Amino acid sequence: MIQLSNLHYAYPGSSFHLDIPELRLSLGEKVAMVGPSGSGKSTVLALISGAIVPQSGSIVVDGTDLGTLGEAARRLFRASRIGLVFQEFELIEYLSVEENIRLPYLINRHLKFSTDQRDRLHRLAQQTGLEGKLKRRPFQLSQGEKQRVAICRALITKPSLLLADEPTGSLDPNTAAGIMQLFMDQVSESNATLLMVTHDHSLLKYMDRSIDISELLSAGQPPAQAMVSGEQI
Repeated sequence: MIQLSNLHYAYPGSSFHLDIPELRLSLGEKVAMVGPSGSGKSTVLALISGAIVPQSGSIVVDGTDLGTLGEAARRLFRASRIGLVFQEFELIEYLSVEENIRLPYLINRHLKFSTDQRDRLHRLAQQTGLEGKLKRRPFQLSQGEKQRVAICRALITKPSLLLADEPTGSLDPNTAAGIMQLFMDQVSESNATLLMVTHDHSLLKYMDRSIDISELLSAGQPPAQAMVSGEQI
């Protein structure tokens, strides 16, 4: 499902660089990526999603070499094939909760929002406690509710690959456990691959294996501090 080879990435104007000789994830595999803040974990997710591109090396996702795609094609690939849960949620404030969950269908004309998808949206909302809040706007939600909206949006298309950056970071332990079970059920149902960045080692029990990012870096390179707009990645 994922194959990174001889990857080099550096942020312009920053000393941060990331060198990964190889990373492979199989179809249906559930993998956690761990390591200290600022070591590049979120950057790896951004590279795999095609949101940013490396200076050299290759990224192949589900048989597609992202290096052969232009920006528009990568965006289309991301919207149709990858479910993303961002640390900052990335909700659109002028859209309702329901519209935010439906966003992949709103921005990608190749995806059809049928009755089955509508039923799935309402099931996901019920499973995450959002069923009575679908008409609200993001500013009317708590942090935990926003996170659940982002998770529903990532799952709505039944993607073959889920990339999750601290997906339970704003949730209380009981809700986090329910969300992780939902993730596991969806991954199993779709035989999808899950790559999850987390600092919460209690979540590792849900995963097939974990990767410490320091083990990925070329020649034992120490974790680097990535700075973008003054914030650590």
